[in-house]
Amino acid sequence: MMVFEGATLLPGGGDWTPRTQDVLVVDGRIAEGAAPAERIDARRLLLLPAFVNAHTHSPEALARGRAPMARLDEWLAAAYGDGQDALNAENIRRAILLTAAENIRAGAVAVTDHFRQMPLSADAVRIAGAAWAETGMRVKLAAMMRDITSPSADVVPDTAAALAFARAVVAAPPPGVTIGLGPSAPQRCSDALMAGVAEIARAHGAFIHLHVCETALDRERCVSRFGRKPVAHLAALGLAGPDVEYAHCVHLDDDDLAGMAEAGTLMIHNPVANLRLGSGIAPVARAAARGVRVAVGTDGAGSNDTQCMLEAAKLACLFPRAARPDAEWLTPEAALSMSTGTALLPGAAADMIAVSLDAPAFAGARPDEIAARLLYAARPRDIRHVLAAGAFLLRDGELTAAHLRELHP
Repeated sequence: MMVFEGATLLPGGGDWTPRTQDVLVVDGRIAEGAAPAERIDARRLLLLPAFVNAHTHSPEALARGRAPMARLDEWLAAAYGDGQDALNAENIRRAILLTAAENIRAGAVAVTDHFRQMPLSADAVRIAGAAWAETGMRVKLAAMMRDITSPSADVVPDTAAALAFARAVVAAPPPGVTIGLGPSAPQRCSDALMAGVAEIARAHGAFIHLHVCETALDRERCVSRFGRKPVAHLAALGLAGPDVEYAHCVHLDDDDLAGMAEAGTLMIHNPVANLRLGSGIAPVARAAARGVRVAVGTDGAGSNDTQCMLEAAKLACLFPRAARPDAEWLTPEAALSMSTGTALLPGAAADMIAVSLDAPAFAGARPDEIAARLLYAARPRDIRHVLAAGAFLLRDGELTAAHLRELHP
């Protein structure tokens, strides 16, 4: 057990008002009262819930900077056209450890990896699960699949083979991660595959994670093929609900958002990748106002070029100001709430980060400015500690796992 003495605490959730207090961690959870514990001087530390990276693709850690002037379709062909779809075991592990190290250094302790390898391979998923288990992070691994060709995947399995892969993955999930099924996107999967995935996931209690309307062209393809709006079509196939996650959602209208809110489907905003690929500005504030659950992700390092959740949270807040009405601007507190995990209240897992209040970001800050200063001005170098369930992943600015330090000193 340990106690952070005299910390400035931002509890998180819906409460981003700073207060000074000791924060006790017992058996990996926030506790109340006093107990003999390791004492950590936190008088110049800001504690808050750790970031949760709700969408990335680990293989892209080895494919940054490609097609810098391309939109999505052209970029996909470049990003995955040089062997990223068929990494060997060593490079799968290397890509995942790099992804983890960068996420931890930027304050994330949880990540959802929409893991893509072609041809589909349960062995690759097993290797990925073992690599993630080395990191100490809390990981959701969504095995990507498809059965329709595209410029980035011209050879794909048939529907029966893709469903057999899905059954194999959820029937024997790799230890150390939460397994899910990740149909690539509705325009890249047949209805038979999508409906089959929904049935298999529900039978095994697995989550579902997919791209939805990342670009205007994606939406046009969906409406043309289905004859109705994408969210309604996905719901009819069984791909809606609290255990279903839609990444991007840039080109959704109010009917789509209402459907997501009613079903409890999660919207995952990836502002840096949307900006990098010119995909547009997602209606995040409008979605939240209509009751849609919203999270934030970095997307893969190929379409983002980093894995920095501080940067993603900042862009989530600022990006709407380029083209959305003032009523759709997010507050810093709202962006932080979407980007972080459970509030640091008694009984909650001690998933938290400690940021130095001696950083330039906080020079002369008033208490009511702390959350905004954190979002707008803090940098990964200002993060001193990162804890997952009370275990240090980063301590005094240094990754605690030697194999991660070797990759990301």
